[in-house]
Amino acid sequence: MEDPKALLSFITEFVRSEPFKVRFILRIIPVDRVVDTKKQDIVKAVKELSEAIGPGETFRITIEARDSPYSDKDLIDALADAVDRKVSLDSPDKVVLLEIFGEYAGVSVISPHDIVSIQKLKRAT
Repeated sequence: MEDPKALLSFITEFVRSEPFKVRFILRIIPVDRVVDTKKQDIVKAVKELSEAIGPGETFRITIEARDSPYSDKDLIDALADAVDRKVSLDSPDKVVLLEIFGEYAGVSVISPHDIVSIQKLKRAT
């Protein structure tokens, strides 16, 4: 499946219909692009993906880093400069999500509801 958001919808419906068959997944977060963990590559990916943030929409940057050569503040400053939209930390329309795993980084520009908590889904069924 090439569309990570389509996979997200499939898994969400599966968990709703069969909540006890999913035991070891806690969260599902679609990743739009994987790049090397180099600041210029990450900024370039965010700049390209940020076109998904509409002119009147707001955004927040969320960083989840494991073995990152950069501080969160350093990355947030660089990414915020690459996105020409208003920031909303409390209720953003989109989330610029950066997941760093050592030498690779996953970059996403998603709606907050695209981050799926399996536990919350199970409680809702």
